[in-house]
Amino acid sequence: MLFVKSILQNFLLVFTGLVLFCNLAWAQTNEINGRFNLNDDFFEKELNIDELKQIIEQFDTYDYVRTQGQREELIRHLINESERLNYDLGIAQTRNLLGVMLRDRAEYAKAIEMHESALAHSKNDTIQNIYSLNNLGVVYRRLDQPRMALDYHMQALQLAEQFHSDPIIAKRSICVSLNSIGNINLAMNQPEKALEVFSQTLIIEESLDNRLGMAINYQNIGYAYEALGKPDVALTYYKKSLQQNEIINSDLGQSICYNSIGEILLKQDKTMEALRNFKMAMVFAQRNNDNYYISQTHANIGRVYLKNGNLDKAIDELDEYHNLATQIGSAYLVQDSYKLLSDYYSFKGDYQKALALFKTSVAYNDSIVNEKNVRYLNELQTLYEADKKEQQIEMLTVENKVKTQRNFFYLLGVVLLILLAFVLNIANKRRSEKLKTELESKLFRSLMNPHFIFNALGSIQSFLYQNEAEKAAAYLGNFSKLTRSILTNSSKELVTLEEEIEALRNYVEIEQMRKRDCFKFVLHIDENVETDFVYVLPTMLQPFVENAIHHGMKNLDCSQGLIEIGIKQFDKYVQIIISDNGPGIKASIETQPSHPNHKSMGMNIFKERIRLFEKKYKKTVKFAIDDLSDRDASSTGTMVKIEFPLIEPND
Repeated sequence: MLFVKSILQNFLLVFTGLVLFCNLAWAQTNEINGRFNLNDDFFEKELNIDELKQIIEQFDTYDYVRTQGQREELIRHLINESERLNYDLGIAQTRNLLGVMLRDRAEYAKAIEMHESALAHSKNDTIQNIYSLNNLGVVYRRLDQPRMALDYHMQALQLAEQFHSDPIIAKRSICVSLNSIGNINLAMNQPEKALEVFSQTLIIEESLDNRLGMAINYQNIGYAYEALGKPDVALTYYKKSLQQNEIINSDLGQSICYNSIGEILLKQDKTMEALRNFKMAMVFAQRNNDNYYISQTHANIGRVYLKNGNLDKAIDELDEYHNLATQIGSAYLVQDSYKLLSDYYSFKGDYQKALALFKTSVAYNDSIVNEKNVRYLNELQTLYEADKKEQQIEMLTVENKVKTQRNFFYLLGVVLLILLAFVLNIANKRRSEKLKTELESKLFRSLMNPHFIFNALGSIQSFLYQNEAEKAAAYLGNFSKLTRSILTNSSKELVTLEEEIEALRNYVEIEQMRKRDCFKFVLHIDENVETDFVYVLPTMLQPFVENAIHHGMKNLDCSQGLIEIGIKQFDKYVQIIISDNGPGIKASIETQPSHPNHKSMGMNIFKERIRLFEKKYKKTVKFAIDDLSDRDASSTGTMVKIEFPLIEPND
């Protein structure tokens, strides 16, 4: 009897505790709903600024008592109210919230639109600027566009490192940026660099006692070790990450961890144990409604069935994976799905179809990882590290000066001030000389562009005189495109060869329209020329092509004219040769009136720009114009050869 009585007493205690807990939870939910007044009439009510701010600030608390659908409904209502009140910060905050939801549903185009709009409305709010930039970086990383992702994360990182008003927010933002940069390193097959970045971030997250941040970093460190061929070490970190995700009850985090653990087990031929982990991953991924990780889990389950030889179940999973990957638009997922489908048809014995799918997979993979992306990543990271070290050196220099000055006598201080004045005077002279050079360079660029535009307008005018309205409209459209290109490039000291070629093509198309295709234009670019990484002066080639058209093509019969440009890249310079089959420079000079106004303004400006370029960059530009008849009496025409040094824009 005593035993039964004891059991009843314990049962009553537990039951009473459960009742109290339920009442407390009900009271807290009502308190939150009451605070926000989220009843059926809420979405019909117009909010004031204070109410709007309060709801946005308490949004995370509100998130615990609403479904995903209701949460999105609230965000869209808050966006509308922020727009109605012209409350820019509210628009930025709520559009960022909606962008994250759309990203997690793999609606990447809509997510980018939201985050770009948030960035535009963030204005001078550093926190929202950082948040918007990092969010854009994450979306582009999901889309396997490392350049775009890295650009946005580097901008966010620089802002965060300069933000001192809230050190905690600054550190968390730095962690987000660094984690994504580390993941981009992984995508570029650089696990050592990725591990270095993740380890650095983990130290910051541990100092903040941020369990979500620690969970993410344990997972990322596991990825790096797995890429380095250390699966046992990776598995340890995946399990650490899972522990943290279980503590914070993160569905997304647990899905990622179970997938990673299952992948290691599958490599160790523990297929049934791996399958159990993948099915757990699917439960959490579907609960979070994240198609990106749902698709990856289908892929992993398909791998298990392939390994077990269960091809019927495998194809169901792999087809689902491929459909979701295509819907998401991730190049990485699509290429992986083609690879797995290739494996499936190889198991089936359909080697022709397997080979075709494998080739498609390789093509997608080449679009993700290529030499230029790796080079771009390394260049940006090197610039960032150099800039960071320079700032540290400057800070140490200032601190040392302050400490030293405190210990010096008055007389020594006077001597130092005199010396400092002398150094500053030299620096000011150098700065003035540099400014003068840049101003002269801008002056000649401004002279080049009006001259260029004047000639183009003359072409349009002659076209209009012929009363061909439709062609004039098309001509004006091309000229508008060319004008935008000129205005964009004129603000730069150097442009990429790709940009210069694009502007030149626009100009030639306009002149071909005016002359009714009476000359041909041929461009030869060697395959080793990296037009995205070679820098030249803006509008550098146009004066020579203009001379070839206006003088070389002047007396030729229609369709006989030919202008060719050949571009080759050598170790220290890029060679550009412009040639035409006109009468040649000698004949042009003999037939041209001797009036001073006929002197080539564009050519003079080109020579001055070269002089300023050589003065500033301490590089030599080789330039020559030859009459082709000097080389071969039976040939006519003019050849211009330019050897422009390979430089970086910040040299």
